Amino acid sequence: MKTARKIISAAVAAAFSLTALSGCVPHTELNEKAIILAIGIDYKDDMFKVNFQYYNPTGIGGRTLVDNSQPNVMTSKGEGENIYAALEDAAFRCGRELMLGVTQIIVIGEDAAKYSVIKVMEFSKSFFQSHPDMLVTVAEGDAEELMKVKFSEGIVSTQKLKFMLTNAEKSGIAGLPNAIELFTALQTNRKSAALPRLRLIDNESDASEEGKTIEISGGVLINDGKAVRDVDIEVMSGLEILCCKTETGTVTVEYEGEKISVGLVNIKTKIKPSFEDGRLVFTVDLTSGGRFLVTPQGTYEENNRELEILCGDEIIKRMKAAVKQTVFECGADPFLLEKTVRHYNYKLWKDVEENFGEYLKNAKFKFGAHIEIDKLILSK
Repeated sequence: MKTARKIISAAVAAAFSLTALSGCVPHTELNEKAIILAIGIDYKDDMFKVNFQYYNPTGIGGRTLVDNSQPNVMTSKGEGENIYAALEDAAFRCGRELMLGVTQIIVIGEDAAKYSVIKVMEFSKSFFQSHPDMLVTVAEGDAEELMKVKFSEGIVSTQKLKFMLTNAEKSGIAGLPNAIELFTALQTNRKSAALPRLRLIDNESDASEEGKTIEISGGVLINDGKAVRDVDIEVMSGLEILCCKTETGTVTVEYEGEKISVGLVNIKTKIKPSFEDGRLVFTVDLTSGGRFLVTPQGTYEENNRELEILCGDEIIKRMKAAVKQTVFECGADPFLLEKTVRHYNYKLWKDVEENFGEYLKNAKFKFGAHIEIDKLILSK
C-alpha cells in the first residue's frame, strides 16, 4: 500500500511540475511570425538585398490565417553582407520572426546570379527553417520588381506563379530545380545548373493588382557557381529531356503541307558514357509514346513511320541545341554527366575529373530517338 501511495504521489508531483513549467517555454504565436511565401534576392553595391512576400494575418473577419477579403500578402525587405544577415535585417524591419518552412519560391536577381549563385543559396543550408522544396528561378533584372507583383488569383499571391512553373515542367518546357537539387548540383565538379528565367511584363487583363504579370522567357545557365549566359525555351526543353525530368512534352512537325502536333508520353532518356580516341563519348537514346493532340486532316497509317522519324528528329534538334550552348560552348554540365560517368565507370571518372570541363567541350554525342505514335488515333 505504501509503495502504491509513493508511486501516485510521484506521478502527481511530476504532473504538477510539467504544468508549472509549461508557461516558461519560449514560443511565438503564429500571427506574430512572418510566414514567407517567396523571396527575391538581389546584389547591389557589395550588399545582398532581400525582398519577400509573407502572409498577412491581420485581416479582420476571416476565420483562417489568411482573409481573402483583405490583401493576402505583405512585403518586407532587408540587406546585409550575406543572405543570413539580410534576413536578420528584414526580420528587424518588419518586427516579426521569420518562418521559411512554407516558402515556395526563390527568385534570384540577374546581378546576384552573375555574382554567385553559391553565395545566394548558402542560406538554404544555414537557415535551419528553410524548406528544401523551394523552387529556384532567376529574374530578368532585379528580383525586387517581381516581389512587388501581387496576384489576386488563388488563396495566396504566389500560388499562380508556382502553378505556372510546375505546369511548365510537366509540359516539358523548362526544368524546375528545387533548393536541395540546386544545392546538390553546385557541389559537382562544374557547379552547373539551368534555372528558369522570369520576365515582368505589362498585362492589364491579368490577375495582378499592379496590372503586371510574370512569364517564363527562357533559362539561365549556371556554371562554376554563377550565371554565364541566357538560353531560350528550346534549349531549356532539351535540357529537361536530357536530365530525365519530364515524361511528357509536345512536338509540332510539318508533313505534306500540314502542321501536326503530337503529345509525347512516357519519355525515357538513357545516357551511356564511353571513351574513344581520347574523347568522352555519350550515347543518348530516347524512347517515347505519342498521341495526336489534333486529329490530322489526312490518313497516315502507311506513313506512320515517317511521322515518328520527324518527331524524333525534332526532339534530337532540341537536345543538340542544349548540348551546343551549354556543354560545347561553356564546358558546363547542367544535366549531371558527371554523375553518369561516375555510375558507369568510376575509373574513367578519376581519369577525366581534373580536366572535366575541357573533356566536356570536346566530347562527342550520339543521339537516337524512337517515337511510337498510337495508331488508333491516326485518322478521322
